[in-house]
Amino acid sequence: AVARAVREELASSSKSKAEYNPDRAAARAYDAIWTPDNIAQRNFAVFGGEFLMKQRVRGLRGFFDGFFKLPLPLWGGFLAGWPGLPNNERHETWSARLVFGLTFVSKLPLPVALDMLAAIVGYSISEGLALPQSVTPLLGLPEGYEYKEKGMAVGDVAAKAE
Repeated sequence: AVARAVREELASSSKSKAEYNPDRAAARAYDAIWTPDNIAQRNFAVFGGEFLMKQRVRGLRGFFDGFFKLPLPLWGGFLAGWPGLPNNERHETWSARLVFGLTFVSKLPLPVALDMLAAIVGYSISEGLALPQSVTPLLGLPEGYEYKEKGMAVGDVAAKAE
């Protein structure tokens, strides 16, 4: 996908006699890897990592105790975390991630589950839509990395016009 995106960008600039734009080529390659669906899955995993980093020993023990109580295909698929890897289909869609999350929280010791639920709310307030977008269709998918043309004005335009 990445090679195709770069090849197409090179071909389009040579056909139209336009100057090759390395920013556009890089954006197309990055967008080929990080589709909005992949970004949503990554955002879900990033929350889990952030939650883990804030845990003390009891929280870590409770987290991993609950995590490994999940069926192997469920926790293995979460750790796979990329399309095409074994059991990843259990996390590729918002509904699969929601089922995983609810099942996971139900396996946690109550203090860890309550801490995670509070962390979900706090993370969603501080970080915005990234986590909620990963588990519901109501907020749409995250923005991809498609190239956006930047205006030619650089710097403080108002100050330059003085």
